[in-house]
Amino acid sequence: MDSEELLATVYGLLEAETGDLTCDQPGHRDGHTCVLVTDGGILVPDDRLTERYSRVYWRDAEPPMALPEGCDWDSAWARGRRAVAVGQDADDRIVVAVARRTVPEFVEPPAELPWPERLHALTGGPPEPVPAPDWAAVEGRLGAPLPGDYKRLVELFGCKGAFNGFYVVFPPDKLIWHTEYGLELGGEHPPFPAPGGLIPWSNNEHEQTFCWITEGDDPDRWPVYAVDSLDEGTRFDCTAAEFLYRAMTEEGHPFHLAAEGPRGHWFKASPPSKP
Repeated sequence: MDSEELLATVYGLLEAETGDLTCDQPGHRDGHTCVLVTDGGILVPDDRLTERYSRVYWRDAEPPMALPEGCDWDSAWARGRRAVAVGQDADDRIVVAVARRTVPEFVEPPAELPWPERLHALTGGPPEPVPAPDWAAVEGRLGAPLPGDYKRLVELFGCKGAFNGFYVVFPPDKLIWHTEYGLELGGEHPPFPAPGGLIPWSNNEHEQTFCWITEGDDPDRWPVYAVDSLDEGTRFDCTAAEFLYRAMTEEGHPFHLAAEGPRGHWFKASPPSKP
């Protein structure tokens, strides 16, 4: 079995979505299928799995499914209700396992719940409460009031982390830095403080940046503007938290990101900075 044959086997198991997964390895229970790579010269092309499926879960992260014991698992990728992991067995052979994973059923929060609270209900929020910023100082430095929706988002999450390991929402200091010195934004709008200028509040690893169009005197009515690396801009008439919520939960959203985490959607806080 060469690398292409191995990938074809894995793709077939992952994308079937239905049917039983059984394993013929001694002591392994059903619910997964192990593929032994007997030729030690064959390596699993990790980049191909990352391109096709989720981001990679490394050894220090919670895997997206239950894995059979007796193997040293290095990395894993999620795909719908199945996932694949790569590791070594007790005989130092490379093992690839495809297993079922439980994706929590999505339950729409009450319609009257504000969008930041909906995001909190969807992701579970950060592990610990975060202190609220000095908003007067932040807005004084920026030279403009900020949307209440964003301020509540920061108060709930701290925003030193990422939603679904992908969407990074800038905390106030980063928002100010990116506005004053940082991101070069494309699209049809100038940067802030020009009238109708852009204030960036989020980005991701796909070189997509999400901003507010500062049109009008009411920041709570500023629309979201998404700009990608090709300098193309798309306007969304919604708040920041609503944009994130819909991007994470609506499959037809142009920036949709599926629930690939072990518990569905999640927010992972960044580790504290070292002194």
